[in-house]
Amino acid sequence: MAEVDLGGGVVVETAERVQVRRITPAAGRPFGLAADQDELGAALQGAGFTLAAQMDLRRKPGVTLTATTSAPAQVKVEVAKGQGAVVLLEGEGGVFGWGFPDAQGGLALAADSGRTLTFTLASRRPSQALGFGIDSLRRGPIFNWLIDKMVEPVRAYVLKFAAGAAIKVAVDKIEGDMALGMVNMAGGLASWTPGGAPAPTLSAGRPAKILLMVHGTFSTTAGSYGDLTRSADGNAFLTKARGAYDAVVGFDHKTLARTPEENARDMLDGLIAWGLPPGSQIDAVSYSRGGLVYRAFAEQLLATERPDIKLGKAVFVACTNGGTNLAEPKNWEALTEVYTNLLLAGARVAAVAGGVALSPMAVIGVKTLGRFVQAFSEVAITDRKVPGLAAMRPGSPLVKALNTAQGGLDRLASYRAVTSDFKPKFEPSKGISKELAQALLDRVTNRLFQEKNDLVVHTRAMTEFGTRAARLAAGSTLDKGSGESVHHTIYFGDGQIDRSLATWLP
Repeated sequence: MAEVDLGGGVVVETAERVQVRRITPAAGRPFGLAADQDELGAALQGAGFTLAAQMDLRRKPGVTLTATTSAPAQVKVEVAKGQGAVVLLEGEGGVFGWGFPDAQGGLALAADSGRTLTFTLASRRPSQALGFGIDSLRRGPIFNWLIDKMVEPVRAYVLKFAAGAAIKVAVDKIEGDMALGMVNMAGGLASWTPGGAPAPTLSAGRPAKILLMVHGTFSTTAGSYGDLTRSADGNAFLTKARGAYDAVVGFDHKTLARTPEENARDMLDGLIAWGLPPGSQIDAVSYSRGGLVYRAFAEQLLATERPDIKLGKAVFVACTNGGTNLAEPKNWEALTEVYTNLLLAGARVAAVAGGVALSPMAVIGVKTLGRFVQAFSEVAITDRKVPGLAAMRPGSPLVKALNTAQGGLDRLASYRAVTSDFKPKFEPSKGISKELAQALLDRVTNRLFQEKNDLVVHTRAMTEFGTRAARLAAGSTLDKGSGESVHHTIYFGDGQIDRSLATWLP
């Protein structure tokens, strides 16, 4: 076995099957990333990662790596007490994969002293559970794809971080510095934060008409809806909405550490604190997990606590009304990789359209995802308890309660929906490189979902309202169809969707 000492407590052991080349980080840039990836490095830095080492890996000519091949390379990482580490791979075409320490049997973050973590870079042996079962080689499906395809150089970043002593502590940290509360969307994108703009003036003497925008997982109001400000159709919708409603508002909330029911309670309290007059009407646009938050808010809380509030129209964009398989703990490695790659694919689209390196959704998402990766990188599957994700599991108590509820249909909003069945293929205008399309088709679409999906949510689940299905009238769904048109992180960059919002609302 040959050894390459990369410094920083990182040693690569290889059986001469893989060439290893140490990379010196570019001076003055976070993690030494290329100039066009400065913001990605900054987002990882904001998540609390430090770069321990950086290398290129290349399979030697004529070598075939198979599941039965002895480990071609292992990365040994020395970490101090209270530290953890992960490996982030970057392949050709901007494909990213997360690698975690080889399984160590249960919660390992409580180690009393320093230790050495091992990352095995080998083809993963076949496993059950949709192809992503947890075994001795713990990493995501795209990481495995990058290892299998290791012909051109694959860049590897060894990232260290301060680890929590328990999953709950780590989960609380994920969104610990996130500003929470009501968001007035009357101004520019930079003001779409809690307190970024003064609360709207609502007259106590007359009911108000409110448009409520509820964001998705790993995100904020600006993160989920920021793309509306970068297109003519999106800006046209915002302009129309601001003229038709007394206020267009969002609510920034924790999507991992808090449940949708808790989010809904906080959102109602925030609206009341803003002085929501009796008899007011609320229309809504919900995105992804935000659909569950809105439904808990409208179908459960308002029905019992504020029956005076009128519900007009509610638009559900790619919402997890029937849950998503990615929320299952056994699929969290897949979840992190799919979101990471789709966020960065969306960022490439934003870069072409607006000249920005990363969109707000990508910056916020990568930072939150990075902390999420830290939270579960060394815990056993039985320890994976994140309440905000658990609610999105198909058949979760919340999904069941919402979709089997009886009565009250007459006072619910009139529902509309936007759905998509995304088929990955080389499409630069959607940020999808040839290599990313291959990875998604091979390891995600064909193995994990096995049915129509937008790479995060099953298409059928987007309109799965159960006993509330009557609220979604015929002709009230914009189906983007089967193709490469829209994946999960670029809905609001699509002109047809933005124009439909302007038609449907108010």
